[in-house]
Amino acid sequence: SSFNPMLKGLIERDRVRSLLGKVVSSAIAEELLKKEIELGGEEREVTILFSDLRGFTTLCERHTPQEILSFLNDYFTRISAVIEANGGVVDKYIGDAVMALFGAPLKNDDDAARAIRTAIGMREALKGLNAEFEAKGLPRLSLGVGVNTAMVVAGNMGSTTRLNYTVIGDGVNLASRLEGLSKKYGVEIIASASTRALAPGFVYRELDIARVKGKNEPVGIYEPIGEIGAVDEAVVKEIDAYHEGLKLYRERRWDLARERFRALREKNPLSLYVIYEERASGLIENPPSSEWDSTTV
Repeated sequence: SSFNPMLKGLIERDRVRSLLGKVVSSAIAEELLKKEIELGGEEREVTILFSDLRGFTTLCERHTPQEILSFLNDYFTRISAVIEANGGVVDKYIGDAVMALFGAPLKNDDDAARAIRTAIGMREALKGLNAEFEAKGLPRLSLGVGVNTAMVVAGNMGSTTRLNYTVIGDGVNLASRLEGLSKKYGVEIIASASTRALAPGFVYRELDIARVKGKNEPVGIYEPIGEIGAVDEAVVKEIDAYHEGLKLYRERRWDLARERFRALREKNPLSLYVIYEERASGLIENPPSSEWDSTTV
């Protein structure tokens, strides 16, 4: 009579653990199960990753909800595998967007590098999915990813009857803003200066110094290209030439900067080169005041 209830309780515990591990990441499930669940959190340094699919709205218009659900489940399965393989946890799915954490609830010394490696891996995973899409006559999709490292509050948020383990703070908002900016600059991944400083083992292309919506302080933004040693030498030389053009641009030598960006655009028509070529032309025609510091609002 004692053994049967105990066995039933153990089975129920394993069922709850298994179910919870499917509703949230296994790391968060363990965090919730090992101590008393209560509202509140602690301040800690976390790298936050936001990703969003481009062209998803158009895809939804042409397919049934069941087809869209099937696609999303396949997409999220592949993306989540990349996140978890790098030691991150999926915080939540928001429509076709994913929010992932590196440094909460479990912390590693290289969380920023893990997040950058994840973003690059997500980009590669989408390439494989797009190849399958093309074979089925479906349109290709692109990805937008924002990565930022900051001090945030991590813990259980919500009400006394329903809660969610997540992170909140200004650094979370910035990660989301960077994801949105990726479309403006024509790139798939944008990392903040704070993340870049903590993940030096990658080749980066500096994009801009931007003052994003809702923030007064400008932030340096960068595009991670790949790990050092794994990026083609021709690509590295092109990035170096671009950085030389960016230096000329910030030194107010807009004629020379425009020539550099135009030459780069003619060899490789990236949106970024077009943006800076047009900016340089605009500044030549309408020179700014002496207070101009190249920050983009």
